[in-house]
Amino acid sequence: MRRLRMAGTVAAGACAVALTVSLAACTPGRTSAGAGSPFATIFPSTAPAQPAGTSRAHATGVESGHPAGGNRAGRGSVRAARLLREALADPDAIAAAGSDVWVANSAYEDGGRGWVSEFSAATGALIRVIAGPRYGLTDPQALAVDGGGIWVADGNGGGLTELSAATGALLRVADGWRYQFADPGAIAAAGGDLWVANGGSNTVTEVNAATGALVRVIDAPRYRLSTTVYSPAIAVADGHVWVPDGNNDSVTEINAASGALIRVISAPGYQLNGPDAIAAAGDGVWVVNVDSGSVTEINAATGALVRVISSVTNVPFAIAADQTGVWLMTNLGVKAVDGARPDGVVDEFSAATGQPIARIAGPPFRSGNPGGAIAADGARVWVTDTNFYSYRGWVAEFNAQTGGLVRVIGAKIGHLEQS
Repeated sequence: MRRLRMAGTVAAGACAVALTVSLAACTPGRTSAGAGSPFATIFPSTAPAQPAGTSRAHATGVESGHPAGGNRAGRGSVRAARLLREALADPDAIAAAGSDVWVANSAYEDGGRGWVSEFSAATGALIRVIAGPRYGLTDPQALAVDGGGIWVADGNGGGLTELSAATGALLRVADGWRYQFADPGAIAAAGGDLWVANGGSNTVTEVNAATGALVRVIDAPRYRLSTTVYSPAIAVADGHVWVPDGNNDSVTEINAASGALIRVISAPGYQLNGPDAIAAAGDGVWVVNVDSGSVTEINAATGALVRVISSVTNVPFAIAADQTGVWLMTNLGVKAVDGARPDGVVDEFSAATGQPIARIAGPPFRSGNPGGAIAADGARVWVTDTNFYSYRGWVAEFNAQTGGLVRVIGAKIGHLEQS
């Protein structure tokens, strides 16, 4: 079940309203499937996106500024636009690995529908949209990549779905009482295992990524895994697992090999105030504090405080750390009903010094809804969110080195900016 994340008095959950088009409507000629029937809806892109720098007059549909394709009168471009609108109707999570980017979409408020959209990391082209009852996706909230598998945590369905990264085929659905999934809202993969934070039960479930078998459920009170106040978050790196505790203003560190508690970090000096999102890379762990609008950096090896970064505009919601150790934070526009309050941005900070490197602002963040998701792979950064006015989803890709906008997938910049 999706919950609102609170930042002070500002509700920062997913969009309250979403305009979606039936997945079936995007597939000409497919007969209606009965309830519960096993089908996979796979929509190939009708025209791949052009590389960054292609003339806008000849862009194809996922390039910034041309969601309907360069030839807007053509039937193919119209269909491409419809596919893109549906592929990013309710983007709640994003993951990137290798040549692909995956986006989990949830229309839970619209009868409980979920699907995963796959895009080319090189071109932004839509590769496929995966949906169907047998996938068990009614409210997908988080994604993780492990080898050749894409794992999706379904908040409402209470299970994990594994998809083939190569084909989009269903590999398995891991659910059942033994996993003790309860609103699984965050997932991380490392060392051949999956770690799932359960927002509805203050527990962490560990699953073998190769077999889908249960390894353990961590629920002892000493771990202080109170994840029911804020949307759960989890990070894994170098044999350690970190889970923010928004209720107790602390971070729990777990040994990934044994599941043993290493420490609970809660000293006042860390200034953990509504710890929500978390990312880990190299020797650093970064925790987003939504109640104070700051980021706490922790030494991954010792748990010692490195620094508290308070130079954050507006309310931070999501964070990612790339392979080079440079990390990025999003705070997509926390707006009032009338669109007031500051616009959203993406801030890049130095992992070595904590000093700001770049601030990415303007389109498409100016009309972003509260929340959003982010992924980074060292060279590129992808941010997903929903337009505040139109409730149309989008993914923006940036160059991680320069901060320059590469493309916007799913909507025109002009449309994103309209009020």
